[in-house]
Amino acid sequence: MGISIITEYSIAFDFLCLALGALFSYLLYRNSSFSRDLPKWLFYIVTGARFLLISFLSFLLLGPMLKVVSREVERPIVIIAVDHSKSLVNTKDSAAVLAKVNSFLAKAKADLPAEFDLKILSFGDHVRENTSEGFNDKATDFTSLYDAIDIKFANRNVGAIVIASDGIYNEGSNPVYGPDRIKAPIYTLAFGDTTVRKDAAIAKVNLNKVALLGNSFPMEVMLDAKQCLGSNLLLSVAADTAQIVFSKSIVVTSNDFRINVPLFLDAKKKGISRYRISITKLDGEVTYLNNATDVFINVIENKQKVLILSVAPNPDIAALKNAIESSINYEVVTQTANEFTGRVSDYNLCILHGLPSSNNPSTNLIDNFKNAGVPLWFILSANTDINTLNNLSLGLQVANNRGGLQDVYPNFSNGFSLFTFSDLLTDKIKEWPPLSSPFGVYILKAGATSLLNQKIGAINTNQPLMVFSDQGNFKSVVLGGEGLWRWRLADYNSNGNHELSNELILKTVQFLSVKDDKSPFKINVKNAFKENEAVVFDAELYNESGQLTNVPEAKITITDQNKKQFPYVFSRTEKAYTLNIGQFPVGKYYYKAEVKLGDMLFNRSGEFSVNALQLETVNTVANHQLLNSISVRSGGKMFIDDKYQDLIDVLKKQEDLKPMSFTRKKMEDMIDFTWVFFTLILLVATEWFIRKRSGGY
Repeated sequence: MGISIITEYSIAFDFLCLALGALFSYLLYRNSSFSRDLPKWLFYIVTGARFLLISFLSFLLLGPMLKVVSREVERPIVIIAVDHSKSLVNTKDSAAVLAKVNSFLAKAKADLPAEFDLKILSFGDHVRENTSEGFNDKATDFTSLYDAIDIKFANRNVGAIVIASDGIYNEGSNPVYGPDRIKAPIYTLAFGDTTVRKDAAIAKVNLNKVALLGNSFPMEVMLDAKQCLGSNLLLSVAADTAQIVFSKSIVVTSNDFRINVPLFLDAKKKGISRYRISITKLDGEVTYLNNATDVFINVIENKQKVLILSVAPNPDIAALKNAIESSINYEVVTQTANEFTGRVSDYNLCILHGLPSSNNPSTNLIDNFKNAGVPLWFILSANTDINTLNNLSLGLQVANNRGGLQDVYPNFSNGFSLFTFSDLLTDKIKEWPPLSSPFGVYILKAGATSLLNQKIGAINTNQPLMVFSDQGNFKSVVLGGEGLWRWRLADYNSNGNHELSNELILKTVQFLSVKDDKSPFKINVKNAFKENEAVVFDAELYNESGQLTNVPEAKITITDQNKKQFPYVFSRTEKAYTLNIGQFPVGKYYYKAEVKLGDMLFNRSGEFSVNALQLETVNTVANHQLLNSISVRSGGKMFIDDKYQDLIDVLKKQEDLKPMSFTRKKMEDMIDFTWVFFTLILLVATEWFIRKRSGGY
């Protein structure tokens, strides 16, 4: 370890500090009568204490820092990651698999030298640092394992990684290419049976999660049958009441048989409907867990109608229509303002592109929408009459408008809280092209909220670009420029899809079109959860002054399809409520929440579904080729599960598994050290004690 003192000033200042200490000591004691009576050795101590005190204090004013250089040695890290997904033990002799895993771990802990730092992880649908849990994960994601290793062991002395798995993965990207970022050889211990055994499975079900009441909705069932040549499979679909609503007989014509079965079902009941899809159980199948699955459909009463009115044709119209209709919940009608003769009350939302304009102020039409409580979304363009717009009290004023357009880039505003966006959207929107915005000074009025601000050139401004306003019975949005079609093109060029631009448009439409919930007690919960996902409820309660409160106790009761009830009490957050009830079995559930505020009892009810994840039961054949590819690509080697001792012996002989010595440098302000304080106290106390004892005070 090396310690050095550094300052921002030259060494000449150090001599100046010493000179100041000497000067103060000389001036204090040169003609002191008390010093003449002191023995010489005491005189030297007292003047020396004064000299050191002044010099040290002067030196501290220079802001000195201590640079500590230490050399540390880190043992080589060996990471063992064990696959804890269901597929690993989805065999006829699962006990033997468990015994091999436990034996391997015990042997590794016992045989690997003490010079190794052994880290054991388990992975499946998530990564954790213990292996005591059962093999119950519903999915296998190698990518999450690579991410966890990359983050947790970055810049560490990782010498080798061992992955014990059957090679079956069903989430994340291809595991073969993940190790490229990990600078350590990966050894794989291959479990499972690569023999193709007799098995008929429902491989996948494709369907929309939402259907319209009274309509038919499509479903596609993908069947996979191995070593089942000549067998007859009966595919059946049963609704909530166990009534068979679809059946089809299928003859298996090969030992590697795949077929997609399209079908249509009728949405007869509003709410969440459960459908049980099953196929015949054949004698001798390796497992029957993949012969049936459940899916859930949310049946809604009708679509919400969105009207888009424009001054003239514009590419933004098609961009808006495509984005909104990407959700089954909406139906879009497009017309020019001059063509529109319909009833405003037929629509849940109206988007006005370029309106009001100088040729068509549309003031009567806009008043009709307002009076009917239909929300409005204004998109400004070169045709917009700014003076008329300013008189509509939309939460935005455009001053100093002299005609013309300017390029304005989007930038998310701080403090927007009406709803949230994905982190990817908030990051990517900065790269999108500009909108063409009418020239002027944009002013946000009281009661309105800005989602996007204007970035002009390279300068981020506080001028709003997208403004939301809620006046109780009337909601509106103003987007201060046209060119949404450019955003959708940029989104597609960057991501290969329109998901981010759709997210921005759909969440805006949802905010405007959803009717406000006037109840002071609100429940927020998803209507569908995965089997391995925790069910979480959030709740808010507003008092008579419209302020959030969580003083009263809020309760909720969840009821399953068998009428079994599960009562819970909400936990309190800072101002609201939350409840995490963990994972629930697959099924449809109903909830009823209640809270008493004063003398009033408020109730909220609803339903949600927990959807099955059968990823681990679809594929029953171990993929040792994948494990071998991972090892070869990373410079490691694959071993069969019975040969785990050979793997341990290879690790013990690996030359790269050596301790790493590295230098650690640390800089700290000298004045922050405790010993500095006590040194100063010691110098002051020494001088004071001698002077006090000798009558100097």
